[in-house]
Amino acid sequence: MLPITPVPSAHLPGNASRLRAAGTSTLLSQLLLATGATNVVECGSADGDLTVRIARALSANGRGRVIGCEADRHRAGRARGALERVGLTAYGRVVPGVPGDLLAAVEGPVDLLVLGGEPGRFLPALRLFEPRLLPGAVIVTRTGAAGAEDAADLLVRLRAADSGYVSLPLTLDGGLELSVRVD
Repeated sequence: MLPITPVPSAHLPGNASRLRAAGTSTLLSQLLLATGATNVVECGSADGDLTVRIARALSANGRGRVIGCEADRHRAGRARGALERVGLTAYGRVVPGVPGDLLAAVEGPVDLLVLGGEPGRFLPALRLFEPRLLPGAVIVTRTGAAGAEDAADLLVRLRAADSGYVSLPLTLDGGLELSVRVD
């Protein structure tokens, strides 16, 4: 297994203030290494900074692919460009559109689902991909400080005692929800 190396910021879109916080990137890298996940779905790829970091971790594992979607076509194009600039298109792909547009592009079960972007789309995205989440699948939701209120319906679903998930809020990078499918 190759070591995970940081992606130079010159290869990522935007400036340092817009880059995804290092904590989330590190957490996702650790989850990918620990679980051996090979099929990652990212809803809300933004400019591709986190997509590149996920692809880098999959590359370090020597297998897997992240497929992301971004509703804004321009941002989706920048995310694709970021993957191309760092030579990780074998490990990542971004399509313009919403999660429903992404479903046909995803083959097999989903090992890791990353929910970002518009919090109002989190629960519909979970419901869309839920049939493909096997026991042990991990969901990382980027709630953020303001997003937690907007994502309340998703958080109630994930945290319910009979939900089929074990879920934990994390204060990392302004707010994440880490959930694991148990059945």
